[in-house]
Amino acid sequence: MDRYNVNDKRQAIITATWDYLLRTGLANASIGDLCREQKLAQSSLYYWFENKDDIWISAGKYGISKVVNALFEYTVGHTDDIRAYFDTLLDEVDKYKRELRLAVQITMSPLYGERMREKAKDFRLLYERFAQKLMEIIGCPHIQAETFIYSIIAYVIDYVLWDDRDKTQMLLENLYDRVLRRLENNVNSKRRNYGTA
Repeated sequence: MDRYNVNDKRQAIITATWDYLLRTGLANASIGDLCREQKLAQSSLYYWFENKDDIWISAGKYGISKVVNALFEYTVGHTDDIRAYFDTLLDEVDKYKRELRLAVQITMSPLYGERMREKAKDFRLLYERFAQKLMEIIGCPHIQAETFIYSIIAYVIDYVLWDDRDKTQMLLENLYDRVLRRLENNVNSKRRNYGTA
């Protein structure tokens, strides 16, 4: 089997495993059920994965990547209308609640959490990429872009876990006020520099 086919098959199993975990939950998941559903022998499954942990963690990383990419793209896609972004963010998050709850469950699991967090360290590179985009768009220092990103992540996770929309929207409004002040300061500063105030 050539490397391309092996990678395709591994990815197909990871995708199917994520869907399986979404249906069953981590606590009810079993390799036997997954293999029956996918019509795979367990020995075949271990051709692509080191062990059971590797299967669940790979699926978790895939699921988190999928959701994080979608939400970050949504964020970047709304930089031209920040007000609309803050007004609609929780509606967008609602589309991914099940996936986010499962991702948190795997990440916080006593069995898989540490290894999951280790495998997911490359998300920091993704966060850094979006921080760079925000710095360019909003014109803010790196620390403010990172603060914005990590605040959004914290608010989204809080919302997903506790389902308190009013509280989360209040936190988002507070963050919006800080972002808006920063944008206004940048515009006023540019006007002063160009003598158009």
